[in-house]
Amino acid sequence: MDIKAELSEKVSKLIFLEFKKQSVPETFNIEVMENIYLPVRPKRLMDKVKQGEKFEKIPVSFFIEGMFYVLGGDENFKYNKIYMSIINAKSEEAKSYVKGIIFDEVKNGIYEDAYIMLKGLLKIESSKENYDKLFMLLENLIQLDESYEEEYLDMLNSAEKIEGYYEPYYKKAEICYKLKKYEDAWVSINMYLEKTSNKTKEAIDLKHILSNIMNFDKGKELIYDNPNEALKYLIPLIEEFSDDAILYLNIAVGYRVLGNHEKAIYYLNDAMAIDSDIVDIINELGINYAALNNFELAIKYLRKAFEVTKSIEICTNLVMCYINIGDMKQAQLHYDIAKKINPKDDIVLELNKILK
Repeated sequence: MDIKAELSEKVSKLIFLEFKKQSVPETFNIEVMENIYLPVRPKRLMDKVKQGEKFEKIPVSFFIEGMFYVLGGDENFKYNKIYMSIINAKSEEAKSYVKGIIFDEVKNGIYEDAYIMLKGLLKIESSKENYDKLFMLLENLIQLDESYEEEYLDMLNSAEKIEGYYEPYYKKAEICYKLKKYEDAWVSINMYLEKTSNKTKEAIDLKHILSNIMNFDKGKELIYDNPNEALKYLIPLIEEFSDDAILYLNIAVGYRVLGNHEKAIYYLNDAMAIDSDIVDIINELGINYAALNNFELAIKYLRKAFEVTKSIEICTNLVMCYINIGDMKQAQLHYDIAKKINPKDDIVLELNKILK
């Protein structure tokens, strides 16, 4: 269940009492056109019962608290507009009361209920102070349940509407970075640094990290279509990512596409020194050695890669290598394996003609 559905379900567990439209004005000082249902949190009634208190009618404050809870828990609730009108009729008193309730809930570690009511308070009082408190609560809730991360993003987007409030841009960049939404993080961190004069080291460092990630992604995207341009993005990253085998692998692929197989092998050896278990590195070594007509060494690497992947592409490359060294027995054997994997593969069909 997503967080919005979970909060909505919590709202459904409130107690809703019917108020006749004639009785609303004397209680809340507003006119309504229909009978309405007002919410009360069950725990409030239970507390009264446990304390042995008797009461003929429920305090108005219980309904105020319940209305804030509904506003925060279910934005599509039928009576939300009426609840807002009721609260706004005694705005300062209502806000002061619910802030006290929120404080108590936080003090007692009941973060989710505190969050719901604080979210409801923001419907009445949208301020930096309230958003700051909301974000602190969300950061605590995320520690307990990572599902709150998307909710956090929604509230950060909402907070960006407040004039002169720039902290949400930075927080959004952080959470998007954590969620690997790098383009969104890049936009947010640039917006933050553009708008604020408070250019902290943390913000500048985050922008630098995101810049490297974006360059890495651009480089990978361009490898086959524009390898020269791809290498312009990738090679400068070596200085900071000298222990990243995947970076070296991508650089090697770029050089292979350019036909510079010696340089490709140079970077593949660097990659192998960092992580010798990455199959793509082993396969690339085989492809490059085959391109240099060093078929014996190519076979060594391709066989190792094929043992792990059972890839038809690697298998057909092996067939070609065996043909080139004149080992027709192994060529036929590996052709039969490739044919079992996919008899309709275009390369398999071409190899059948060659072998015949």
